[in-house]
Amino acid sequence: MPVLSPPDKSARQANVERTAALALALATVFWGCGFTWAKMGGSAVYRAAGMSENAAFGPIFLLAWRFTLGAIVWLALFPAARRGWTWRGVGRCSGVGILVGGALIVQHLGLDRTPEAVSAFLTSLTILFVPLLVTLITGKPPRGVLWLGVILATLGVWLMTGATPAGFGLGEILGLLCALGFSLYILSVNAAVAVESPWRVTAGQFVIVAIMCFAACAFLPRGVASLRPAAMFHILRQREVWPNLLLLAVFPTLGAFGLLTHFQPRLDPTRAALIYLLEPLIAAAYAAVAVHHLLGKRAIAGAALILVANVLVEWICSRPKESAR
Repeated sequence: MPVLSPPDKSARQANVERTAALALALATVFWGCGFTWAKMGGSAVYRAAGMSENAAFGPIFLLAWRFTLGAIVWLALFPAARRGWTWRGVGRCSGVGILVGGALIVQHLGLDRTPEAVSAFLTSLTILFVPLLVTLITGKPPRGVLWLGVILATLGVWLMTGATPAGFGLGEILGLLCALGFSLYILSVNAAVAVESPWRVTAGQFVIVAIMCFAACAFLPRGVASLRPAAMFHILRQREVWPNLLLLAVFPTLGAFGLLTHFQPRLDPTRAALIYLLEPLIAAAYAAVAVHHLLGKRAIAGAALILVANVLVEWICSRPKESAR
């Protein structure tokens, strides 16, 4: 086998990172579209269960079932997800699942206690937490171009959400905890995939998130009654619940998390977090087309800044470095 020269290695690495960036961008498309499906499905769950529109049960119930379906399908389709399990592997995959499951649950509980714009902005602070955590853990700060992207994207998210918290209460604390949870999740995936098969990591986290969400539902008002088999069947057979649930299971769950587990470890964590900020942009674009929820001028400017930040970073990072002369 021929030995690659430094320029060849650099070009190959650039191609690997470019492919990974495109895969994660596709994952954000799936997540972005999922906001509309989750909102429509959650509203149908509220009505079927006889709950108020701001009850946390609806979105967490959908999370529980979409990850249950995701786990079943993933394990059925991919034999590699069923092989090679060890107790240490169970622990690693469970840790990954606990972090993302906790972040998802806290996110939805926080939405009941703070405006949506504030929650969206605080959740997006993963773009700040990830590089800070990387610096604290490794002692090596991200490249300068990534910090430039972080600053531009953070400003873009603020403009897009129009978030200006009037105070700092429980809802805001939950929003920050959600951002911290997602940030730790990004780093935990990279650590787990370094020693575990991404097929097993994906399956394991699906199972853990499903269990956590069903458990959380049981502690919510009227949750136990709504988790009885007859009550769940009544909810799931509603015409606006099961189609949206299937879309959520296939695209934001199987598709997006499958891509994340396989391709995120090939990128710098800060670069991955920056790509994930495309999610609100995709969500807004899909909502505008699907349900005619249009953005204002300020939000459009914020979306443009997020896009510019990503394009700038990808353009610079995708250029292979020339060997020193």
